[in-house]
Amino acid sequence: MREKIADATLLQKSTATGEERSFEIYNKKFLRINARTLRNEIRYDINLAMMEPWPIRHRKVAWRWLLPVVLMLVVSTGIGAWMYVHAGNINYGFWIPLMAGALFFTLGAIIMFVIKSPNVMEFRSRYGGCVLISLFYRKPNTREFNEFVEQLKNRILGATQSLDIDKSQMLAIELKELRRLTSEGAIGDSDYARAKDRIFRLHSAAG
Repeated sequence: MREKIADATLLQKSTATGEERSFEIYNKKFLRINARTLRNEIRYDINLAMMEPWPIRHRKVAWRWLLPVVLMLVVSTGIGAWMYVHAGNINYGFWIPLMAGALFFTLGAIIMFVIKSPNVMEFRSRYGGCVLISLFYRKPNTREFNEFVEQLKNRILGATQSLDIDKSQMLAIELKELRRLTSEGAIGDSDYARAKDRIFRLHSAAG
């Protein structure tokens, strides 16, 4: 077996979710990913030749979790102001638990807003358009992030240029690799199904 030679690495951690991700380019044409959450850990390898070299930044705002936060802050402020004005005629046994419950609800909504509002850079498969890796944007810092992304793009381009096979063979290889990644838990079944449909359509058009 060929010795594994590391070319570049990137370590990332999300302070909001506690998720840790590590990426390692090795032997100039492979990428190893290790993703660990509070519940599980997954590790898989990708052949860089099957990746699209141009990443897409994915920034989403989870409005359904932001709106409750804003609403509860407005309501809590109004209740707090009312309690201040009527301080002498308040049943604290009722209002204090109510305010505490509103506070916990607001904190929970804030946490869900952060979790459901990803700010990531995604690299996808070349033909199926399936997300293969997702990098936390500019983590651990801008310099390390940008250097790794540039290195990864260059390695993908180099791995692609070294291939000597036609498009039909590439489509077959990508489909096989996506099937493997799905069985390893790196890709969801629905994502794989959509990618497979795209690859089949491209294969029919090429034929």
